[in-house]
Amino acid sequence: MRSFITVFSVLFFWNCNPPKPFTAQEIVNKSYSFYGGSLWDNIHLQFQFRKHRYTLFRKANQTVYTRSTIATPTVVDSLFGSGSFRRSEGDQAVALSDSLQSVYSESVNSVLYFFQIPRVLNDAAVVKQRLADIELKGKKYHTLKITFRQQAGGTDFEDEFRYWIDAESFAVDYLAYNYITDGGGIRFRSVSERFEKFGMRFQNYTNYKPLLKDTPLDSLPRLFTRKQLIAVSQINNLQIKKHPL
Repeated sequence: MRSFITVFSVLFFWNCNPPKPFTAQEIVNKSYSFYGGSLWDNIHLQFQFRKHRYTLFRKANQTVYTRSTIATPTVVDSLFGSGSFRRSEGDQAVALSDSLQSVYSESVNSVLYFFQIPRVLNDAAVVKQRLADIELKGKKYHTLKITFRQQAGGTDFEDEFRYWIDAESFAVDYLAYNYITDGGGIRFRSVSERFEKFGMRFQNYTNYKPLLKDTPLDSLPRLFTRKQLIAVSQINNLQIKKHPL
């Protein structure tokens, strides 16, 4: 009888005190684990996106992103973790103005940023905030608002993101962002394909935009389910290869 009372008391206490909701950081950590976790911390990957070949090299405190033309002569853009940028053609360095260096480095960084989601959500400049959960296509999603500190946030630190993360698997199925470069705009991405290689998960997207440039980010999932977004491109990372460090 005492055992029954004890069990009943524990269950009653549990029901009155439901588990504490995950924090934004805990959601990111679980999503990071879903995509391969620490396998992303020391890595040398190569992939093709549109007309370029990209590489991601990370070892200890050293990070290098590169983009090279597939056609010859090969032009290689290298972006270093320190923020410095270099363009070369063959064995020769190519001199560029500061403005062109900024344009090319942002272009390289953008592709590698999306390629590494959700690991990049733990970058030093990231500010995470958990918003209300939503239901989308019959599934529950945690909503994260991501902004950036100006220090270490790059030239596009004013951009704002939303991530909708599956409440069960912690997969990033949808994301959206606004940007101020190139005249500004809003994009919504839906995962079109997810696949596993090397013990890691990668994904491709369909890229959408709203009819109005000032559409609130939080309204985009509703517009997506109503088919009121315009598909503008496919984001497909192809021929992913892993190289030894």
